[in-house]
Formats: sequence, C-alpha cells, structure tokens
Amino acid sequence: MELIYLSAILIACLLVVIDPALSKSDLGAQTGSYISYFGGLEIRSTALKWVSLGVSGLVGGTVFSLKWLYHSVAKGVWSRDRVLWRFVVPLNSATVALFTGFLFASGAVPFLKDESLDSPLMAASFGFIFGYFSDNILAALQNFAQKIFGTLGREE
Repeated sequence: MELIYLSAILIACLLVVIDPALSKSDLGAQTGSYISYFGGLEIRSTALKWVSLGVSGLVGGTVFSLKWLYHSVAKGVWSRDRVLWRFVVPLNSATVALFTGFLFASGAVPFLKDESLDSPLMAASFGFIFGYFSDNILAALQNFAQKIFGTLGREE
C-alpha cells in the first residue's frame, strides 16, 4: 500500500514538474502566464517558481520516503508503525521546501541571493534538495530556535 501511494505521488509530481516543457505556451510570453498541458490550467509565470519549489519539495520527500521504505524492507526491519511516517513525510517536505524558499527569497537567510529562485528550473532544483533534506532543515531550525528563545520547562 505504501509503495503504491508513494509511487503515485512521485509519478503525479513528475508530470507536474515536466508540464511546462510539454506546454504549447511560451513561459516568456507577454501574457505573463502559460497554459498547463495537463488540465489546461492557466498559471501566472510569477507563481510558477513557487509551484515548482513546492512540487519539487514533494518529490524530494517522496524519494526520501521511498528510500527508507526499500531500505527497511531489504534489511528486514520494515514496520507497520512507520506507515504514518511514510504518508506524512512527502507533505511535510513540500511545506518545508516552500517555506525554506520563502526564507531565502526574503533575504532572511543571507547565503543565497533572492534572485537564485527566480527561474522555475532553479526553484525546482532547490525544492528537491530542501524536500529531500527537510528533516535536517527542521532539526537546524529547532537548534536555532532553542539558542535564540531557549527551551520551555527547563529552569537551571
């Protein structure tokens, strides 16, 4: 069941990511939007980088979850207790990728320029990386928050 779910997400997201390449619309057209090949949706080119970032984050999280699924099956440690984890990781990864992109684009994280995400292709690339490593990003954010704000319930 998990394999079917994760494979379906992966295939659907890959179709969404390659959609601009299949579209008959020119991304640089003067209308500022393009018509999606799948479903005929009109997407503003300014929103395309964020869609690319979020969907690619979903792909990254799905690939990460698939990797752990086949590793746990191969090692004989597969557990039904991890079903919820495998269902949630792709969604969590998409959210982390999108909001990490917002952090970079806003200039709040200084080691990337906000122009780095202007291209849908570059946004998709960063989205995959942010999604695949979303657990690491969340751990880093938690460490940062603990250093800045402290922890609750601990009095020393």
